[in-house]
Amino acid sequence: MTKLTRLLASLSAGVMLLSGCATLELNEEVSAFPEFNAWTTYGTGTATYADLAAASNTISNATDSQVRILTSDTAVGRLSPLRNKQATMARTGDEYMFAFNGEHDFAHPDWGPQNVRVVWAPPAPHSLMTRTNTGIETPMDLKGKKVPVITANPSVQNKFDAVLAYAGLTWDDVIPVNVAYSEQPGALQAGQIDVLFQQVYGSSLFELESAVDTQWLELDPEDTERVAALQEVAPAVEIGSFTGAAGQEEGEEANGYIYAIPLMSYDSVADSQVYHTAKALQEHYPQYKDATATTEDWDIEHIVKMPVEVPFHDGTVQYLEEMGAWTDEAEERNQALIAYGERMREEWPKFYEQADLDGDIHEQWIAWKDQHIEPVD
Repeated sequence: MTKLTRLLASLSAGVMLLSGCATLELNEEVSAFPEFNAWTTYGTGTATYADLAAASNTISNATDSQVRILTSDTAVGRLSPLRNKQATMARTGDEYMFAFNGEHDFAHPDWGPQNVRVVWAPPAPHSLMTRTNTGIETPMDLKGKKVPVITANPSVQNKFDAVLAYAGLTWDDVIPVNVAYSEQPGALQAGQIDVLFQQVYGSSLFELESAVDTQWLELDPEDTERVAALQEVAPAVEIGSFTGAAGQEEGEEANGYIYAIPLMSYDSVADSQVYHTAKALQEHYPQYKDATATTEDWDIEHIVKMPVEVPFHDGTVQYLEEMGAWTDEAEERNQALIAYGERMREEWPKFYEQADLDGDIHEQWIAWKDQHIEPVD
């Protein structure tokens, strides 16, 4: 905790407002890590930010380059700077998948399916925290409780949908409360909500722990029926254990969501920029691996190397091939996902021309894809 607090304090000057960003030369080929980068991610009180800040600060110091981090609570807010060429990459939640598929907040005339790619995909534990006086021990106890509806953040909202599916509940069984992602700790402390969802090592959760007694909801990885229901809603999620989080005694374990929180970009970013980013993240890993509780999973041994729902960038593929970490199976799936993305972007204008704009565009788009595009198995 002390290490994380020092890191955030030392890097706070590196956070800048979006309005101060210049347009970047995303297509410029480079022979080393770019001299200037702007990356986006979640807010400064989150572990997602702390991980990215640790890696970027280490690389910046080692290469005499500059990486500035833009923060946003919303999915669109994290991806807009990339599309507007004000940032090269983003560390996101599941919005990298939603953007690729044109779903949720991206099922919109301003967006649709985006040609995005995975750059580096370290996993991280997330889970659901409650106060010890709420009577909530497992997801099944959420019935009748105040559960967040996260503003403009479909990735996190999907995780609440998934835990309700695990519990055999629906939103009609709980009390929905609208709240922004970063507002969750304060809302939980004030009793406005009864549960929150975050990466388990966020500094804001340690601050919350110092004010009120907290605990994590327990998920059972052996309950195959409930886990299957959860993964039907959130297919990229695995159930696994974590330790050393806020609200835990020394040596205490709990089970939560384990899934990749990748650094991603648009396909249009030059292959050499992505290649040297992947290379820098690996080569400088020994200097930042102990910076936070989860940066130990940022090396090539631990990152996700098989494309799941979004293809990997050619620059990353080149680096993984050089390191002997790219398989024929990964290449086959990557090409299938690239072709799937091309089909979606071809179909989107046809779909939108006939869509009922007063209806649910997301659901209409899903139905259109089911009818017109062969999915990737």
